[in-house]
Amino acid sequence: MDRGMIALKFAMLRNSLPGLRAAGWVIGGVLVAVTWAAAVLVPDEGIRRSVLLLVLAGWLVGGMVGPVLMSGAGVLRAEYFALLPLPRRVVARGLLVSVFVSIAAGYVLLAQGSVVAHAARGGVVPALVGAVGAVLAGAGVIMLSRVVYGLLGAAMQSRLGIQIAGVQFGIMFAAMFTGWMVVSVTVESVAVLLRRGLAEGPVLTVLEALPSSWPLLAADRAAAGDLGGALLLLGALAALDAVLLAAALALLVPRPGRTARRRGRPRSPALVAGGGLLPATQTGAVIGKEIRQWRRDPWRALESSTALWTGIVIGTLLLLVDWARPGAAFAGVIVAFVLGLGGCNLYGQDGTAVWQNVVGEDATSVRSDVRGRQWAMLLVFAPRVLAVTVPFVVLSGAWWTVPLVAAAIPAVMGAATGAAVLTSAIGVSPGVDPRRRVGPNDANGNIGLHVWVVILATSVAVAPTVVALVWGAPRPAPVTSTLVVVVGVLNGLGAAWLLGRVAVAYLAGRLPDVFSRIRYGRLFTDGPDGAGADGGLLDWVARTTLRGEVRAREMKQEERDKRLARAAATRG
Repeated sequence: MDRGMIALKFAMLRNSLPGLRAAGWVIGGVLVAVTWAAAVLVPDEGIRRSVLLLVLAGWLVGGMVGPVLMSGAGVLRAEYFALLPLPRRVVARGLLVSVFVSIAAGYVLLAQGSVVAHAARGGVVPALVGAVGAVLAGAGVIMLSRVVYGLLGAAMQSRLGIQIAGVQFGIMFAAMFTGWMVVSVTVESVAVLLRRGLAEGPVLTVLEALPSSWPLLAADRAAAGDLGGALLLLGALAALDAVLLAAALALLVPRPGRTARRRGRPRSPALVAGGGLLPATQTGAVIGKEIRQWRRDPWRALESSTALWTGIVIGTLLLLVDWARPGAAFAGVIVAFVLGLGGCNLYGQDGTAVWQNVVGEDATSVRSDVRGRQWAMLLVFAPRVLAVTVPFVVLSGAWWTVPLVAAAIPAVMGAATGAAVLTSAIGVSPGVDPRRRVGPNDANGNIGLHVWVVILATSVAVAPTVVALVWGAPRPAPVTSTLVVVVGVLNGLGAAWLLGRVAVAYLAGRLPDVFSRIRYGRLFTDGPDGAGADGGLLDWVARTTLRGEVRAREMKQEERDKRLARAAATRG
């Protein structure tokens, strides 16, 4: 069974696009080389030990967050085998074994092997201890990556779990947005680290307590003659691996889909009918449907939670830096900006439910759908933006930023809602069907281009407000501040209306194309390989976002033709 799983994995890899895998292989190779350089080229033992503690901790963290960043559900998914007459524990074991047979797993084991190079300077016994510890630590990192991803998938079934996943994604997005600060500190710290190593203190204590450091500590104890202490650390690492193995097998067991029972108060008939806060119109119905989806769909809820925590983390980081402290007042603007990133694939997240839009299309339905989605995003995210803005303005003490923040928030929110709905319309990227979603990244397909389109469109759309802020910041008079706020509000309204209008014009008559992209991965219109007609910039973006699916279909057809040719040659 294990060999079959490995063979199936390689067969699926041969019939899929390499995508970012090739770039990941290069980056992984460079990181392995850096790890071994630290173990071989650093002459001082204490400094070498400090560097390895940091680097190995980095591999541990990378193993935890890497699969989440790279949508690492794996080539083989447990639900593929849910209905097969196979023992589930056997399937889980095969899935886990197939994870170990990969380039990434090889890189992890090679990186852990750097401990052997460090330990070999102390003799044969420390080297053997380091080798055993490296194998155990490498296996632990690989299993931990499966456990973390599986736990996040399981956590998507509860509100608390969604918040936990949102915290993790928020930290990762904050690291991306403020990466220049991290890189600056890192560059300054590397030279000091290579000269002095890590001083005694809480940082060194935490690093030594991490399981990634136990092979190195065991090898050092063996070199010092404390073989019992070395074996104790190896035993603890083996016990941790056993726990991770049990957890990974439990999370990889295939389970048939279950229907979750909705909890909470029954839906208000008055609200649904428009007799409550929402108007009894098509737009009101869409707003109600979208608000409920943002609340109840775990993957939509994760997007809003990620935006909230991204703003909180970035605001906290800015508060910790004296010269950047006033920037923390703009933490709510970050939440508004991430709104656009979270909504850049709304139609793709709906899945084949878009068919309802197709069959119900009339003269005003497309406009109502687009405007309803925009209003819903504003109603869902506005409380989160305010909840982050107010405390961080108070904590930063930069009261002079209040009019600037009051101008930036409506401008960014309006531009983000318009950019999000336009991008989701022209670049539908189907993810895993809603009935089969498990992992936190399953709701979206390949949205790399979508993110950049939203960032560019939002940045261009808020240009008038940026000009007003640059002009008004040195002139903190009441009249100037009021004028800046008015410009921000008008800018937001104008950007939301204009980008939404473009989306309405694009979708009119194209809803069947949106559904065909989700259901069949192609467009049944004139154009090369079903990628759509050449109708300008928007169609170019649509074709570009679809190019991956088109190329994958071509490769599958080529592989099918080769197999048929080989079969015909064998018969002949």
